[in-house]
Amino acid sequence: MTPEGPSLVELRIPRRCEFVRVARKTAGALAHQLNFTIHDVGDIELAVSEACTNAVEHIRDERCAEILLRLLVEPGQLVMEVIDTGPGFDPGKEVEAATGGEGIGGLGLLVIRELMDEMDVRCDAASGTCVRMVKYRREAAEPRPTK
Repeated sequence: MTPEGPSLVELRIPRRCEFVRVARKTAGALAHQLNFTIHDVGDIELAVSEACTNAVEHIRDERCAEILLRLLVEPGQLVMEVIDTGPGFDPGKEVEAATGGEGIGGLGLLVIRELMDEMDVRCDAASGTCVRMVKYRREAAEPRPTK
């Protein structure tokens, strides 16, 4: 599947742990359709899973009932956004706590940053949190000739 122009896929899931897999598999299936390498498909699945899990585990506000997964297919890349309406957080402090050994937290963001080509977190008290991730498409290795 080769996209002709930008295409958008949106998936809304309940903010519950049993639905994180649905988001992960949706992103992975799309990446597979877009001919990402198997390695990159795994990275995409893990990054989306980490972002969704953070939204499930770290939001205490029960009014935040769902997570929006937005997948934007652009030439040469897949842009993924995991959006929740929780109160937000300071991403710098989360990563600092994770790397400084001050308790548990922030490791998911570090994992995402390592797996993705680009990663950004935007928090706003009014609109919530958006974890934006970008993975560039690399050419898959040529199939080996059969003997």
